[in-house]
Amino acid sequence: MSAIVDEVPLQGTEEPAFLISPESGPTRAAVLFLHWFDEAPNANRTQFVDEAVTLAETGAVSLLPQLSFPWGTPPAESEADLRRIEAEMTALRSGIELLSSRGELPLAVVGHDFGAMYGALLMAEVEPACGVMIAATPRWADWFLPFWPIAGDRFDYMRSLDPVDPVNAVSRVTAPLLFQFGKQDFYIAPMTGLELFRSANDPKTIETYDAGHEMELESIREDRARFLVEHLGLGEDQ
Repeated sequence: MSAIVDEVPLQGTEEPAFLISPESGPTRAAVLFLHWFDEAPNANRTQFVDEAVTLAETGAVSLLPQLSFPWGTPPAESEADLRRIEAEMTALRSGIELLSSRGELPLAVVGHDFGAMYGALLMAEVEPACGVMIAATPRWADWFLPFWPIAGDRFDYMRSLDPVDPVNAVSRVTAPLLFQFGKQDFYIAPMTGLELFRSANDPKTIETYDAGHEMELESIREDRARFLVEHLGLGEDQ
């Protein structure tokens, strides 16, 4: 099997998402890939294309949306940022609905950086078959306060975003989770990653690598692929 790459619109998004499907044979699972935030060329919907194509060859359909907050609009203050997070979630829910229209398929959510943080919120709602969180932080304020000028009191800001913080969302997820972190990640201290991991329910696994925040080692992708194949049933005889 090879892959078919299409572009599909999602509610509330300006740029279409990639939909990558098996060219032939049955569709056996669905994956939502959510990209990272950076100035790198792959800090967009293209980040996981190669992985999605490989998974299509085992029978998985994948959706790769273009995220918008904070990519297109910077964080500024609590009320506006909460609205922006909810708007992003509305778009991502429409992506889940699109994948659901392909049949009753086991779903995985894979996210890197901000993509993983949105992924945690989604997984708390939809209860997937499994999920992968790559280089994520427990709270939105962990990123927004150090790197953007935020109006108002910083503690009020943290409290206002607490209901949508990933550290709280993962505590409501019961699906198997794989956490992947880089030992040389300039932005995420080991204890920060452990806080997020410890908030999650079993079954869960944490892996660390000799990598920075970009997490581009082949071994990271291989571990992620094995996890997805196992928990989505893609390793069974086809």
